Amino acid sequence: MTPAPFEELSVHFQDLKPSEIYHLVTSMVVPRPIAVVGTIDENGIDNLAPFSYFNAVSSDPPCLMFSIGHNRDGSKKDTLRNIEKNKEFVIHIATADQVQWVEAMGEPLPYGESERAKLGLTLTPSQWVQCPRVKEFKISFECVLEKTLEIGSNTVVFGRVLGAHFDESLKIPNKMIIDSQELNPLARMARGYGKTCHL
Repeated sequence: MTPAPFEELSVHFQDLKPSEIYHLVTSMVVPRPIAVVGTIDENGIDNLAPFSYFNAVSSDPPCLMFSIGHNRDGSKKDTLRNIEKNKEFVIHIATADQVQWVEAMGEPLPYGESERAKLGLTLTPSQWVQCPRVKEFKISFECVLEKTLEIGSNTVVFGRVLGAHFDESLKIPNKMIIDSQELNPLARMARGYGKTCHL
């Protein structure tokens, strides 16, 4: 099959502002899965925050990663502060019908206030870490901090997965595989959100 001809535009990132680079790259690298990261602070108050710079890194050992930017004043976001203190977290996978929760979790709250409580979601104990999970998410990974890596104004967090929980109805019979179309995970697009799977 011969590709259709097109007019090519080349841009050198040195000639762009950081905001222009952000919008260009995030409109090209799509869809991106959403990690809803749960942590707890020093008083045991739970925190939830969504991140779209997120993906799997390795299976041996099993590791996931997500990237956290700083607040506008340069301070660390609550998620990073909590992970640095407690060295653990839970990553939940949001589904397409949970987009309103994800958007609400992205709104800033004072440190120590729970996004989960504000939304009326349900905590359930984790098995391998102290940080609880949120029951309404169909997939969750219990993680301990493997390492962090500073890249410019972002901190990349690598988590070693100790175990996962998932809705049994999502499992393909006789296989250790999830039916991703049945899960219908939420994805970040250039403008707003979309689905990662289409039937």
